[in-house]
Amino acid sequence: MNLLFIHEVNWRDKVTFEIHDIPELLSIAGHSVFFIDYPEVSLDKKQSRHRFLRTTFSRVQSRTHNGSTVELRTPGRILPGVADRLVASLTFVPLLIKTVRSEKINLIVLYGVPTNGWQTVLVAKLLRIPVIFRAIDVSHLLRGSLYRNLIRTAERFIYRNVNHISVHNVALAEYCVSFGANPNNVSIDYPRFDTDRFRPSGRDHELAKNYGIKPEQKVVFYRGTLYRFCGLEQFLELFAETLRNNENILVLIIGSGEAEKDIAGAIHRLGIQNQVIMRPFVDYPELVRHICLADVSVNTFVPSLVTDCALPGRVLQSLACGISVVSTPLKGLVAYTGDSNSVVYASLDVEFVQAVNDLLHNKQKRDWLSVAGRELIASKGNWQDFTGEFEELCQSVLARK
Repeated sequence: MNLLFIHEVNWRDKVTFEIHDIPELLSIAGHSVFFIDYPEVSLDKKQSRHRFLRTTFSRVQSRTHNGSTVELRTPGRILPGVADRLVASLTFVPLLIKTVRSEKINLIVLYGVPTNGWQTVLVAKLLRIPVIFRAIDVSHLLRGSLYRNLIRTAERFIYRNVNHISVHNVALAEYCVSFGANPNNVSIDYPRFDTDRFRPSGRDHELAKNYGIKPEQKVVFYRGTLYRFCGLEQFLELFAETLRNNENILVLIIGSGEAEKDIAGAIHRLGIQNQVIMRPFVDYPELVRHICLADVSVNTFVPSLVTDCALPGRVLQSLACGISVVSTPLKGLVAYTGDSNSVVYASLDVEFVQAVNDLLHNKQKRDWLSVAGRELIASKGNWQDFTGEFEELCQSVLARK
């Protein structure tokens, strides 16, 4: 098959997640895979302005899986900031039409919503190309935006008009149906893991030393985008007393995002800067080494519609690496873990701090959770299983177009 993936993030620079895994694995399986992304860069930081008026074509090899090749097409930028998003919603269309026709695209897998989603659905209908929408979040609530209602309208249009919707958890499937999706055209397709890469490896003492982590210190770990709803500021408020009373407990935060300044401000206001380490995202090959610095991983998302529909990758990665996890009880995540008891769930209040402290001081329980977490991830299958299932899904959608 000739497959075209579309998203409104920078595929080359974005932190790696399933938008890299799935296209790369399908290319390894023998399909011709193309990807149209969006250049999330600032015009005033990149060479000359005229360069951004041209579409960039490149063959990208193996961000996550060796042996893969994805044909990447990045539209040119015209205006700075939000204004360019609005213009791109129109300038993206000629590139889409040209790609579909020149590459004889059989099927489109769509992730984007406002910048290139509804346009893709309209063009695909005209060109009679089926579209699978891969829903991974609640787009209109993901970030604070003046255009929230417009994005919400775009979501509803997409859910009602694509050929199929593939989601990664039960709560998100219910949300899509509530917005008009045909329940018969919605499937739950969990992401998978390379358990040879994501596995327990023990603390890397050289890396720990680079961060100033002593052998006797326990590490509470958070990795991921620092959304406004990530809950870290609230967690640090609650956990500050524990840190002040025990110098052998540290918090390591790896990530960036809109809440970064507020979190950094809270750290200094609480006077815990000597026991909280904040660093930006790390490269994919370094990810497991950082996860395995942890004794306990936390997912502090504030429960809401957008977080209930999430399936946080940080939780799944930590489970795969044998790190015990404390998380707020999010509907999609709770459905994923089921009755495995592989995650400790607690409300983001005193209960959450008690759960973290309990694990920090109970190695036997951490070890038990390590095994349970690994077994849960293994029970979902691997990426090769997902590839075969997704190929079957594509073929079934093509058959009924």
